[in-house]
Amino acid sequence: MVNPDATLRMYLQYYEKEINLTRLVEKAYNEGTVQCTEPVREIEVYVKPEDGRAYYVANSEVQSYVNLWDSKRDTYESKPLSGEISWNSEVKHRLIFEYRGKQCDCDSIIERVVEKYKSIYAGERLREMEIYIRQEHEAAYYVIDGRHTGSVSMFA
Repeated sequence: MVNPDATLRMYLQYYEKEINLTRLVEKAYNEGTVQCTEPVREIEVYVKPEDGRAYYVANSEVQSYVNLWDSKRDTYESKPLSGEISWNSEVKHRLIFEYRGKQCDCDSIIERVVEKYKSIYAGERLREMEIYIRQEHEAAYYVIDGRHTGSVSMFA
C-alpha cells in the first residue's frame, strides 16, 4: 500500500551524469507558473538528454523548455527546489523520457515498481521511493524506504 504522504525522487543516470527528474518537473512547473495566465493545473515534461533540455507543456497552452542542468535562464531562484514529488500533489504531472526514438512514460515505471513492491512486501506501507533510470540498461533501479531494492524494465 502506498502511503498518501509518500515521497518520490526519480533520477536519470546519463553517461557520467545524474539528472534529478523530479527536480526538472518542479523547475518546469515554476517556469510555467511565470508564463501561464492561469494557475498551472497540468504539466507534461519530456526529457531529452541528448538535447540537454526538458521540454514541457503547461495547461495545454504554454510550451517551452528548461535546461537539464542549472543555468542563468532558470526562473526559480527565489525558491529552492526540493527534487521531490508528493503522491498527493494537486497538480497533474506527467514525466516522459525519450531514448533511441522510444518514449518511456515514467508513471508506468512507477506503477511497475509499486506493483513489484506490493507483490513482494504485501501489507507494508511505502513511504519513500527513489528510482534510478539507466537508459543504456533500459532498466529502472529502485530503493524503497531506504532498504528494499530491485529493478524493472523501462519499457513494458
